[in-house]
Amino acid sequence: MYRFKGGLFAILVFLIGSVTSSFAQYAMDYAFSMAGNVGNGTFAPYYFSANKHGLITHSKSGYLRAAVSREIEKDKRFSHEFGADFVGLLSSTSPLSFYNCDNGAVETHYPGVSSFRIQQLYAGVKYRSLFLWAGSREIVDEVVNFELSSGGLVWSGNARPIPQVKAGFIDFVDIPYTKGNVQIKGSLAYGIFTDSDFLKEHYNYYNGFITTGALYHYKAIAFRTNPNKPFVVTIGGELAAQFGGTQRYYNKGVLIDSLTTKSPTRVKDFLQILFPSSGDGQTYKSDQAYYYGNHVGQWNLSADYKFKNGSSVRGYFEWFFEDASGMGKLNGWDGLWGIEYKSGRENWLSNLVVEYLDFTNQGGPVNFCPSDFENPKLDVYANGFDNYYNNYFYNGWAHHGLSNGTAMTKSLLYNTDGYLRYKHNRIRAFHLGALGYISPEWRYKLLASYRISWGSLQLPLADTQHDWSGLIECRYTPAKLRGWSFSLSLAGDLGDLYGDQWGVAIGIKKSGILKIGK
Repeated sequence: MYRFKGGLFAILVFLIGSVTSSFAQYAMDYAFSMAGNVGNGTFAPYYFSANKHGLITHSKSGYLRAAVSREIEKDKRFSHEFGADFVGLLSSTSPLSFYNCDNGAVETHYPGVSSFRIQQLYAGVKYRSLFLWAGSREIVDEVVNFELSSGGLVWSGNARPIPQVKAGFIDFVDIPYTKGNVQIKGSLAYGIFTDSDFLKEHYNYYNGFITTGALYHYKAIAFRTNPNKPFVVTIGGELAAQFGGTQRYYNKGVLIDSLTTKSPTRVKDFLQILFPSSGDGQTYKSDQAYYYGNHVGQWNLSADYKFKNGSSVRGYFEWFFEDASGMGKLNGWDGLWGIEYKSGRENWLSNLVVEYLDFTNQGGPVNFCPSDFENPKLDVYANGFDNYYNNYFYNGWAHHGLSNGTAMTKSLLYNTDGYLRYKHNRIRAFHLGALGYISPEWRYKLLASYRISWGSLQLPLADTQHDWSGLIECRYTPAKLRGWSFSLSLAGDLGDLYGDQWGVAIGIKKSGILKIGK
């Protein structure tokens, strides 16, 4: 991993050096920021940590951040991009309970938090409508409004970035012979999870399994109608996966060598994860019966209508699936349903998002057979127990303890008993996000949600758990101090899912354009 980062840094230096030697002036974006939060409890309030790319997790933390980047110029035939983003982090620690196999006691430990992090480091190129980039960068779901939404279901921007190589269309392009009325966009990526040390540090080694060294795969495709029309429809699908890695089982702190399994990563396996199918004799036994790797995906649809005054309204949904039953929408109302309003102006309500999330069906009851009530047979299909974001070989669909999908499912980081799977993935939630301007220099943001959890199908709760979460943020961008912004945020949770907690956060940022040369 360090070789990868070092090599990528050399590429960045080479790109900057070669370009600056060829042109009189070279421009890059820069940003320096600092932020800090304080509150009660162990963890930060939900909205301080949700969809922050893994930067804020605990109730008392702060960071200094410095970044430099250059974006792709889409109007040019050939263009390049790069980014380097470094974070100095100070944070409180969370208690973890571990089983001591020597004396049989459960002990509490307080793992440290790294004080330095390379948050982003990447470089890429574009030729015509195609792009290719490699490295670690913050990626968000393109269907939802990242700042106001509860987050996408496959990749939300909630967890830390996954280093990867990604290629595809830089933007929607016209499909030939459609006269611009139908456009297409797609991408493909392979990467590697970098949280093996995190998993080893947080796992309780008492029972169950831990899987480290997993690889990452992602692919997406979308179609869009003419964006110059008042009414625009976009439809698409995404599929991500974990593959490779080594699974180890422990019983009361003792490794069971006979159950250690390494998932193969041959050339054929990279192709097999691209075109999902059953594994062969060298793969895990369940992969032979089902599909090689752990797959999570979604169908998505959005419809936008723009009014003559510049305002717009948009409806959208993301239908989550993990297997064929979900792909065929045999999981009821499960998914994210939302509506968004934009005023088109910087007024008191510039943007409003309302969402409903349902993860309660999960393909039906455990071992559900649709014909059970009519003519029971053994040769008909059965579905159910999809157990979203969990898998029989891999730890939960997360990176460094935070959900890669929606943050509404309580992430693994909150499992202070060292359990590396989701305990709360059967949930319903309502979410509200609003943004507006009190004046040209003062902006507010409001986030609020309510959710109810039934636990999981594997670990159901004896009684439901509830949570109310909220955030209000005020941001000041003075006209006299160009590039500077100051923010103050208040957030809190109420209920038995996260506990009763509160916090306050402040932030200062300076950004601008750095010009090199004459």
